[in-house]
Amino acid sequence: MAVTTGPQDVLSAARSARQMLTDALSPGEVRGSQEEWAQALGELQAVIDTATAAQDAAIVRLAAIEPEVLDDGEVIDTPRALGHVALDASAIVSGVLAVTAVHAERRVRAAVRLAADGPEGTATETGLRGLHEAMGAGRLDAYRASVVATELEEAPAEVAASVIAGLHEYFGSEDGPRLRRRVRRMLARISPDLLRQRAVRARSECRLERWVGEPGVDTWHGTFPSEEAAQAWAAIDALAQQYVTDGVCEPVDRARAKALTDLVAGNATIDVQVVHTIAADAPTGPTPASEAGASEGAPGDLVEVTGLRPGEPTLVSRAWLDRASAPLLPTDTTPTRAGRAAPRPRGKPAKSPAPCDPLTGALLDLAGALTTDAYRPGKALVALVKARDGHCRFPGCHVAARFCDLDHVTPWPTGPTSAANLVCLCRRHHRIKQRPGWRAVLHPDATLTWTDPTGRNRTTHPVDHLHRAVLPDTGTDPAPVISKPRLVTPDGPHSTLEYHLEHTLGPPPARPHPRCRIDHHHPTAAGAHLTYTATAPPCRAPSPTAEPDPPF
Repeated sequence: MAVTTGPQDVLSAARSARQMLTDALSPGEVRGSQEEWAQALGELQAVIDTATAAQDAAIVRLAAIEPEVLDDGEVIDTPRALGHVALDASAIVSGVLAVTAVHAERRVRAAVRLAADGPEGTATETGLRGLHEAMGAGRLDAYRASVVATELEEAPAEVAASVIAGLHEYFGSEDGPRLRRRVRRMLARISPDLLRQRAVRARSECRLERWVGEPGVDTWHGTFPSEEAAQAWAAIDALAQQYVTDGVCEPVDRARAKALTDLVAGNATIDVQVVHTIAADAPTGPTPASEAGASEGAPGDLVEVTGLRPGEPTLVSRAWLDRASAPLLPTDTTPTRAGRAAPRPRGKPAKSPAPCDPLTGALLDLAGALTTDAYRPGKALVALVKARDGHCRFPGCHVAARFCDLDHVTPWPTGPTSAANLVCLCRRHHRIKQRPGWRAVLHPDATLTWTDPTGRNRTTHPVDHLHRAVLPDTGTDPAPVISKPRLVTPDGPHSTLEYHLEHTLGPPPARPHPRCRIDHHHPTAAGAHLTYTATAPPCRAPSPTAEPDPPF
């Protein structure tokens, strides 16, 4: 007899399971053996895997519901077939799971591929049902399932189903990289053209991406055709080795980073425009450009600025900022010790300080001078709104403002074409805003509150152009140490060389196949505690399942 399970049944079961696990792990003394706790750990992982499979099933059912507006204006939910994805499904998921818009879209797509595999021979068949069933049985976690699913992205459904059937015996024992290798070997035997097509596509989609990394630095991630990358790397490495020899910087990894930026920027003309800001309620009157929004400090100070990356503040040296603020520098390059031209910003004349909201730091059009009666805003108003917002103002979306539409929050002509009624929205979220059940309110301080069809409220904020951080150079900075603390066990600590061989000499973690693995077989000391020791840092490349949101 089939039992129909509704959302309330799932909700009740999830809450009961969560409470039982919380009670079972209440604080107390350590009891039991290593073997028993290892079994408990494995069973908890099985619970996580099963819950993830159930969560995918819930996402599939949420995505299949489309709102329908009746003739009398009433909005009702209309279920569609499993596998249908409503336009605003990922937007709702991003609010529930508190993830970015891009991550939510990936999650919805992955859930549909795994949990909405259609009947054999139909257009909705993906062949990945076996992965979802293995997760539901607690034998496969979401990471390893995504590794296999990614490898089978372009495989026909029948090929994918055959490969997964051949992997079942390994789901409980092998890690992601090993499963990836098995999938590729099986595909090479079943359909070698698939692997070649992937290589051809990857070479045609080479790109360079950038996003904010540690404070004061950006992270770049690029893919290039192998032969072109080899030539470029040779040029970068040669200049880096010269920098190390001449004492410009070290170690060679840092020298390569400097060599790359010098080679690129040294062959370009760079114009930098510095806009000083001031609180809207500050005393009026002419302010010298050298003092507007800035205070005196040492050249070694680190100052937070916006504009180097859309919507994201970053730290730069005051010496660089002072050079960029100087009007019309005569040159844009300066020689380095290696004799090669290094980039130097060429400034433009400073303008009057831009007024900002005292609390949020949002750029303002105080007198409404940029407001127009027309539907389309003028260039100056477009520039102001895009600089104020920085990126799409939908919660969790980071599409840069230059790629966004300017949307009237209150539709024109009821709402004016002004900074107080315009926001940046990417095309997808522009359409979602017009769906039934969605509401947006732009407040005077430029914060934007969203209400989704489930009644959940979220608020997004403009770029803070006013309240910047300044990290002064007090002369007490320690000497740079090219290492980081890492966690080791005192009974078998890895040496710096061993750790470096294991973690930094292999390919990036996106394909984690270390070239060297060192195992220790030391007796465990009784009562050992975890300690920290300094050693070389691991690579920081993105992983396949916890990918950073692609920059725009």
